[in-house]
Amino acid sequence: MGDLKLTVESTRSRAVFGQASELYTRVFGYTAADHSLNPKLLSAIVGNGGAAVAARDAVGELVGFAYGFVGVESGVPYLYSQAAFIDPAWQGKGVGRLLKQEQAVIARDEGLTSMRWAFDPTLARNAHFNLDVLGAHGVRFVPNYYDEPFSDRLIVDWPLASAAVSSSPGLPSSPSLPSIPSFPVVDPTALGTTLPRHWGRPVGEGDVIHVPIPSDNPAKTLAPAIVQALRAAVAETFTELFEGGYVAESCVRVDGTSAAYVFVAAGTRDAAPRIRQAAR
Repeated sequence: MGDLKLTVESTRSRAVFGQASELYTRVFGYTAADHSLNPKLLSAIVGNGGAAVAARDAVGELVGFAYGFVGVESGVPYLYSQAAFIDPAWQGKGVGRLLKQEQAVIARDEGLTSMRWAFDPTLARNAHFNLDVLGAHGVRFVPNYYDEPFSDRLIVDWPLASAAVSSSPGLPSSPSLPSIPSFPVVDPTALGTTLPRHWGRPVGEGDVIHVPIPSDNPAKTLAPAIVQALRAAVAETFTELFEGGYVAESCVRVDGTSAAYVFVAAGTRDAAPRIRQAAR
């Protein structure tokens, strides 16, 4: 796979599934049994319409893995990507992009027209990757997705016929886009326990709404009380926007401390600014 020297392909191997389980535990640091990845379950998923893809380095070591299964909404099937995870030494090198692309190939070969997955909406880098790099769009917000704390999730839909992949997996700023407003610069070390007023709140009106969030992982940079307030604000705003018929189109850096989601009215998506194109 170019300079990465990777092999990315679908797999049904029980041995690979065992390696994936170990990698999953190492990447996420899970210790509880109910957070483990079950190789037998992976075998059953792949044997019944699901898909698993593995990324191996030049010597055959597993460095990335993704798996999913077929879901159905209103009679229309899609591939739901449950998880994609990458060895820390390989993160930020485009492996996630290759895993998703291979999943898309499998889905297309099975006659599916879209993929879906879920992620934490407070993580700006993940949002940018999903919305801008891959070209998916956020279609639904689900609180407590896994019925446990801190499991609010944004659901994205990736139409495979028009799936776009940008060359930039990072979180670029977008100074050339006048549609992105400037927000007050925040000093995370001086916040105390008070959430900045603009984080998690809608800015603008009409067909385009912006929702600023921290540009870095809040759980690693902010006090727990601020993280809790941020999650509450995001949950309230996202719920209102999706109920109002908006979809999430983009997430780009605004300044050194903030990024911003771009929501557009569903009926105006084709006419709205395509942030992902300008951010490449």
